[in-house]
Amino acid sequence: MTMFRLLAGICSLALAAPCSSFAADLSAEERDAVCGERQSCEIVAVTDAGTAADGTTQRVVEVILGLGDQTNDLPEEGCRSTEAALGGGELDGGREFWLLADNAAPRQVLALCNDGYGASGVGEDIVEITPNQITHRQYGGSAWRWEVTKKIRLSPLMVIEEASCSYHNVAPGIAELTIVDRTRIEARSYGWLAENVPVDDLSIGCPDVAADFTIALEPQPAPAVIAAYAVPAPFAADASRLPEGTTLGSCGLALTSDGANGFLIHGAPAASDDRAEMRVIAETASSLLIQIRDPLAVEARKAASGLSWVKAPHVEIWTAREGDGIADDASIPRMQYDQIGIGLDGTVNRGAGKPEKLPRVATWPAKDEEGRDVIVLRVTWDDEYGFLNGLGLVYSQAHDGKQMRLVANAPIRKNKPLFLPGIWSNYPEDAGLPNGGCTYSGESLRLDL
Repeated sequence: MTMFRLLAGICSLALAAPCSSFAADLSAEERDAVCGERQSCEIVAVTDAGTAADGTTQRVVEVILGLGDQTNDLPEEGCRSTEAALGGGELDGGREFWLLADNAAPRQVLALCNDGYGASGVGEDIVEITPNQITHRQYGGSAWRWEVTKKIRLSPLMVIEEASCSYHNVAPGIAELTIVDRTRIEARSYGWLAENVPVDDLSIGCPDVAADFTIALEPQPAPAVIAAYAVPAPFAADASRLPEGTTLGSCGLALTSDGANGFLIHGAPAASDDRAEMRVIAETASSLLIQIRDPLAVEARKAASGLSWVKAPHVEIWTAREGDGIADDASIPRMQYDQIGIGLDGTVNRGAGKPEKLPRVATWPAKDEEGRDVIVLRVTWDDEYGFLNGLGLVYSQAHDGKQMRLVANAPIRKNKPLFLPGIWSNYPEDAGLPNGGCTYSGESLRLDL
């Protein structure tokens, strides 16, 4: 397989004109707008990309640059954007894809530089241009391999879906695939079901699943595959914490006790009037913001006064750390799980496992976007890598001094996670493309699409 492939000819059968054309089809003004003063800019393809939302014609222009025109952030030795470069010939200054739409200035959509994408030099880019969409698949890594696929809607311009996966190329059973619907900032993660499975039966590589965000996630959507809802980190890792008093608004992972969102791992679904919601984001690399709205909480806390924390409404947080090897193969770590319970007053309790250090918790009452009473918990760890091996969230809704139902982001059976998803971090696109996210608007967060 070559390390760069352009699949420009994947077009709708309804298109009567050829999918791909040549540089001669560009006007001098269009060529100048794309290439500017870059003398080595070579236009290698112009591809029909259907029509924009307003009915205007769209084309995608592909260019290759020489070493003299590469930007400062690219590797000094150059890129492998051509078959000649991949075969050991002269390197180049990168490959770009530009969107041309009638009556609009050209817009750069992709800027690629295949420098091997990792120590193994197995880097590959695959670009598909279809009506109103570009799909970019990228591969790389060394012993640890990774894959990233992004679907870019051209009109209105936005990254609408992203899938990323990492795995070890000799260790089976430890891949994790995360698929994100950026139009709603919802992330779903998939791993291999390795518990009680012989090592020889485990798979190497990424699970082959497709996410359908219009339906609820199944904990086991395919044979040997286990799934979970990933907690989003909508801001940059070095972002400062939000002011005390902030509410999560329409942002974050939402889990509800009626079974509509998340996994109901204990009890019957709540009636609509009793429905509780837990909304959560990773605020920074070491802190969570958790918002609880529970119409039963006030009475439930009174009924559980003086009883075990398990009997009162509370949040459970599961984290993982590497333990001994699975079965007879020490190279495949078995995850050890730690659980803490946090009451709605911020009190922290040790649960299952052996969590060495407990987080600090701050709480504040607030009103959500519909004026309903909520409690917000800020949970902060000293260990900035506490989420590295996965994060599980559970809300326990209580009634009359009893644990009534549990809703979770991950499949948990008999008080043990089968799989904990990693945090999904929302990084800005290199080309500055819109990709969805959360915006702070003074007191609350909102989706920014």
